[in-house]
Amino acid sequence: MKPTNELSRVLQAGKSTRTFARNLAGAIALFGAVGMTQAGVVDPTQKVAGIATQLELAEQWVQWALSTDAASNPMLDTTGAYAHVNNLGPVFFVAGNTGGSSTRTFTVPAGKPIFFPVVTAYDIEVPGAGCDLQCAFAWIPYVGGATGLYARLDGQDLLTFPSYRQTSTAFFTVDVPASLSSVLFGGPPYVGILDAIVDGYWVAVEGLTPGPHTLEFGGTFPDISFTLDVTDTVNVPEPGTLGLLLLAAVAASARRRPVATDAVSVGT
Repeated sequence: MKPTNELSRVLQAGKSTRTFARNLAGAIALFGAVGMTQAGVVDPTQKVAGIATQLELAEQWVQWALSTDAASNPMLDTTGAYAHVNNLGPVFFVAGNTGGSSTRTFTVPAGKPIFFPVVTAYDIEVPGAGCDLQCAFAWIPYVGGATGLYARLDGQDLLTFPSYRQTSTAFFTVDVPASLSSVLFGGPPYVGILDAIVDGYWVAVEGLTPGPHTLEFGGTFPDISFTLDVTDTVNVPEPGTLGLLLLAAVAASARRRPVATDAVSVGT
């Protein structure tokens, strides 16, 4: 039998190791809760990240999508190289396109929610031109007839709630650069500050886990023969600083004490 004092040291070391392991597991669990949240669909009736309703985000998305020059516009991007242009808010906007198929690759920070249009429509109007809200919606009457809607993340169906439709209740403003207006609307008078509405189907997803993900979404407006089909490879890097600090804190604690305790749209 080992001497009592030596046995005591062995038992103490074992206790310290087990306790450290428990603390390490706790730190990893906390790390996961903060930076490696398992992705899930946000209820369309609820705010995203506690900061904005999904209608507010849909309108902000249109403002974002229509605010960038044609040369670097995320909607017109064919590779994903411009996915981050002016996309610095607490929710990451994923671009649709102006019709047809797109395949892109881009990176999203771990833990940041993403928001995208399954398929959507907007109308823009020159302020003071005499088109009220009812008039504006008369230009996009086909939204309710959308068919073939789908949204999948890594093969998992994201359309699990009864409705994902978000419809403006008032005009909001967009600021359209001349280069984008020329591509989408034929130029003036649809340049600069304009009134806008949006009506479509939108999905918000909680922060993604680190690693590559495949996001697929799209749908059809049969009345205008418009189809959108998007496939994105979304790369989410391993979270860095926070996790390292947590693990370092646990390690330091273990050293100090014997017992350680991630459609676009159609418009007129």
